[in-house]
Amino acid sequence: MVRRNLLLAALVMSVGAGVCWFAPARAGVVNPDISVLGQPIAHWTNDKLDPEHGRIRFDPGETEMVFDAYLNPYAKGFFTLSLSADGLELEEGYFSLLRGLPWGLNLKGGKWRAGFGKLNPLHPHAYPFAERFRVLATYLPGEEALNETGVELSERIPMPGELALTAYADWLQGDTFRRAREASAAPDDPLATDAQADHASESRPAALGRLSMFAPLGDRSGLELGVSGTHGTNNVAAGTRTTVWGSDVKAKLWNSPNSYLLLQGEALLMHRQDAGWAEAVGYTSTSVDPFGFYAFADYNFKIRYDVGASYERYQQPTQDKTWDQAFGAFAGLALMEETTVFRLSWEHFKPGAGDVAGGGTANPDAIDTIWLRVIYSMGPHKAHQF
Repeated sequence: MVRRNLLLAALVMSVGAGVCWFAPARAGVVNPDISVLGQPIAHWTNDKLDPEHGRIRFDPGETEMVFDAYLNPYAKGFFTLSLSADGLELEEGYFSLLRGLPWGLNLKGGKWRAGFGKLNPLHPHAYPFAERFRVLATYLPGEEALNETGVELSERIPMPGELALTAYADWLQGDTFRRAREASAAPDDPLATDAQADHASESRPAALGRLSMFAPLGDRSGLELGVSGTHGTNNVAAGTRTTVWGSDVKAKLWNSPNSYLLLQGEALLMHRQDAGWAEAVGYTSTSVDPFGFYAFADYNFKIRYDVGASYERYQQPTQDKTWDQAFGAFAGLALMEETTVFRLSWEHFKPGAGDVAGGGTANPDAIDTIWLRVIYSMGPHKAHQF
């Protein structure tokens, strides 16, 4: 009996060893980190163009589902799904190769909020205020953010002392740069007979680059400076393009173990060619070169509370370059920790006086808007209060 058991054990061990020898190597199988973030919001405005102006509007907001995990010791995967009234959408889905490449390079591939400046890569639930700044919404391609599909290479460049310099280079699909051209009155305009004559649904590859430097200030505080640039084709048939340059600064200044002041700002310069059509000439283009900036201060005290203020001023991308500006104030409260955060925001937006001859308003009314957001999260990805 003992001999038979020994023979059986030896057979099992031999078969197991053979399976391990011939089976292909596989990465470890682990469950990803899963989080759900809710963002219900109450909204009030006196904007007369809003059909619900003067009344409080409640909205369930956008629900985000976040999945991420290490695929193996070298790579990590990340997905963000967005659930709203428009349905379920893949907001981000990419892999990051964190090590193993020559010269210390990192590789990212998929779809993500592009790293232009400091605010565009963040999800709205991470803002201390309600909406991204109007200058970003006006100058950067994309409806809600510069969110593109592509590949990115990045590397940390050696610097003296405690300075950290990082360079990023992105090759993007370019879909967000597309701009549909309005049909002209010319009889030979191809849009008069074919709505797709401009190839408005087509895109050309775009590029994005960023260089950022971080310098520590004391034991906990820090300063980051950055420059960004992106370039892409906005009309394939006309060959017109959009270029945006930006510079940014962010300082996080701790004044006690439980409080700090966050200062952040960006300046943007856009050069955009707008496609047109002239009879007997064909495609034409006009250029606009607006400039704008934003800045805000956010003081976080006693860990659970924060208050802040913001200001932005920018030119509209039109020939008369009308200046718009907005003031804002905001405050936040985390109940016990960052899984439940209340944020109150106010904005006073003053549109610039437009060209009356061109259909603009000589003295447009200012618009006040108030938002109350509740950001709650389940899982390891919190509301990023601090």
